[in-house]
Amino acid sequence: MSRRILFYILFTLSPFHLFTFSTASAQQVQRSPELAPMEAGAHGIITEQPEGELRHYIRSGGATYAPIFFIAEQQDGISAEVVFSPDGTKAYFKNIISHAATGSWVEGTISDNTITVPLGQTVYWFDSGNYGMQLARIKVNGTITDYTVSTQGKITFTIDGNDLILNGTSGDPDSNIFDGIGLAYTSPYAGEWSYYLDYGTVLKFKDVNAVTPPDNLQAVTYSMEYENSGHLVGVGFDGDDVYVQGVSQSYIPWAWMKGKIEGDRITFPLQYGGSLSTYLLYFCGADEEYTLTDTGYNDWVYTWTDGSTTFNYDADTKSFQTNQALLVNNSDVAIDRAEKFHAPLFRPFTEQPATPADPSISGFIDMYFEMAGFNFVMLNVPLQDTEGRFLDPAKVSYQLFFDDDEPFTLYTDEYKYLTEPIDEVPYLFSDEATYEAFNRSNIYEKAYAIYIYETGFDRFGVQTIYRGGGEEHRSNISYYYFNGDGIGSVHSSESIVHSEADAWYDLNGRKLAGKPTQKGIYIHNGRKEAVK
Repeated sequence: MSRRILFYILFTLSPFHLFTFSTASAQQVQRSPELAPMEAGAHGIITEQPEGELRHYIRSGGATYAPIFFIAEQQDGISAEVVFSPDGTKAYFKNIISHAATGSWVEGTISDNTITVPLGQTVYWFDSGNYGMQLARIKVNGTITDYTVSTQGKITFTIDGNDLILNGTSGDPDSNIFDGIGLAYTSPYAGEWSYYLDYGTVLKFKDVNAVTPPDNLQAVTYSMEYENSGHLVGVGFDGDDVYVQGVSQSYIPWAWMKGKIEGDRITFPLQYGGSLSTYLLYFCGADEEYTLTDTGYNDWVYTWTDGSTTFNYDADTKSFQTNQALLVNNSDVAIDRAEKFHAPLFRPFTEQPATPADPSISGFIDMYFEMAGFNFVMLNVPLQDTEGRFLDPAKVSYQLFFDDDEPFTLYTDEYKYLTEPIDEVPYLFSDEATYEAFNRSNIYEKAYAIYIYETGFDRFGVQTIYRGGGEEHRSNISYYYFNGDGIGSVHSSESIVHSEADAWYDLNGRKLAGKPTQKGIYIHNGRKEAVK
């Protein structure tokens, strides 16, 4: 095995994938550099979905991969997609290896109850290095450096009713002995294993169908509002049926959700939303409570009921709101890896000129004392105007101020992902690099937070700008003051609101019920403080 740097397909992992490092097989390997998407159809790789019937499956079985450490774990819960050709002679597997979501397909031939898949099919190509990864049989003989690779021959799946079973593979994570299918590199690194491997795979058929609205549905723009944030969606009514598109911004924005009006209620049952990478996603609801948990933090606690979400419906305004959490969820039986929207309100939206409500600074962590060279500022930029109406997030921005009232300029030498200096930050902007593994953003989307590379100032301010309805309107500038004892206050041109006298937060910005009892670093009255 050569000493070249090994590459892994980190960028293709599902956004839900958690890098949980196993201790059973924790052998360190090198991490991936940033990668770019493949060119469609290059090097014989099937990147477009083949013609035929698409079926969804849920995987079980064992797997290995290596984001930083070599990990042996289960495939359980990861989905698979298989297309069966119209003539019944071909089957195409997408992301055939569970933890390597390359987005490509491999081809198999159907005969009786068997699908035969030739090895050696290329599934990914690294343009920067001019080599690829291909389907292979991998046998590991006790250590991750002692293995054999074969790209000749075939693998087979047995068709068992609606399910598919991979034949002739096995694995033992305790002894690092595996005989499975995986991904190996092409020339000039032929014979090298990528650490992706599956064994004992069973694909269990999942009968799911996404909502399709009527062809004549007239959808209008609504705001979906939740916890000082929100976004615009489409809502259409067809008799007592209600259709909503765009609930999920991050994962399946194209998907529709369907509910039914019953008197002054609208109920959206648990329903399939769509597939993303290697997961099936569902729209569902859960009861929620913001409470003190046994960790000492105030946080949301969710309770699964039947998966439905019930909204109170106002027929006059055609608005609806729930006191439940609306989830985009990776399970149809339990709460699991989701987008969570707290008590969302849906109401018709009409863009018009408006003065945005005043923003505030919800947390300020001074890291200069830790020699980190920056401050971490958590912002609260409400998406409402001074009359409580929703603002289009795409037309909201904010400016920052220090001791004077001149907008602060963000330069490219400190914010390295900016293409040019800016003194105004769009609400939806983040400068996080898409393909850089484990990168931390300097500017967070939805005005959540921003790194500030300045020190020695007495106040810090933020102002919201809204350019809706063809006009520009600005909020007051809200300031966070610093004095000798480190206590901050917020000030606008119309009012001064002092901060709470004894407020404690964790480093994620979550407010605590009081002084924490566990050891650690916390934010106390706007400053970092250690509890011993």
